[in-house]
Amino acid sequence: MKKFLMLIQSLRHRLTTAGTDFTQMWVTSDGKRRKKLQDIMHSIADKTLAAEFSEFDNEPEAKSNNPVLQYYDLSLQRLLDDIPKTVVEPGTVMIWYLYNMGFVIKTPCCCFGVDIHHRHAVKLEPLLDFVATTHAHEDHYNPKLLQKMIEKGKSSVSNFFPAKGYTQAAPFTHEFNGVVIHCGESDHNSKLPKFTMPMEIICRTGDKQFVFFTSGDTSDHNFLQKQSDAIDLYAVHPRCIMSASDAAERLNAKVTFIVHLYEMAHEYNRWRWSFNNGRDEVEKFRQQGMTAYVPVLGEKFLWDGEKLNVCQK
Repeated sequence: MKKFLMLIQSLRHRLTTAGTDFTQMWVTSDGKRRKKLQDIMHSIADKTLAAEFSEFDNEPEAKSNNPVLQYYDLSLQRLLDDIPKTVVEPGTVMIWYLYNMGFVIKTPCCCFGVDIHHRHAVKLEPLLDFVATTHAHEDHYNPKLLQKMIEKGKSSVSNFFPAKGYTQAAPFTHEFNGVVIHCGESDHNSKLPKFTMPMEIICRTGDKQFVFFTSGDTSDHNFLQKQSDAIDLYAVHPRCIMSASDAAERLNAKVTFIVHLYEMAHEYNRWRWSFNNGRDEVEKFRQQGMTAYVPVLGEKFLWDGEKLNVCQK
């Protein structure tokens, strides 16, 4: 019965989305076109059972006719294609958004991942110098990638994975090739105290520095501590109890990415948030005189030493 339901869903996906190319969101500067594609993606994602995603996600060789799952794979492939050939000039940083709260960041001297989850994540290992993970929920990491990093003598920074720097207690700091990570500690919720490790990641590039902050699944902005005057890019889960805009204001974030939308391992009516939720947050930020943006899977950004730019090519 389960396979029959998935077959029916697959046929429905093909009938309702013929000709839809979600990768156009990477290259279009037309806001209406982008919103239309997001809304189509919304309609498909809300018809996709968590079981369908989990079965696909846990079997790297599985195929799917679901356009959202196909796009999920294409987002990782874009990173695999782009990262090796992208030359990062001094004074700049390149950022790719992968899935959920996952990012790959490349400086002139270092390339690393934050909260990387994807069924093909282990393919990123040759491209990464280290990985950092905020907490032990699998929508924020991939165990095969973390294990491969350790096997290759590379670092995995977390508060749970058995690697150099292992901790479950006080904040600590790491440094790799001009990248400094200040790790904190926060509650995910009342049942998971001190479970999440928010991170301020300072990337030296030429005579400048780019500061990235991720709060993971932090439940209260009062847990968030920074050492820099301002944060160039902040990644926030907008529906984990705390106010995203309060957190961004506390951190003095120049740009905030509203992420952790469409976490497909959760059912559509429970802990899976939509582009509309993200747009609502963007509007709240705008009303408070702050800047927020909802990235899509596989999207690429350039920090040019002053501001963040979408790479539409």
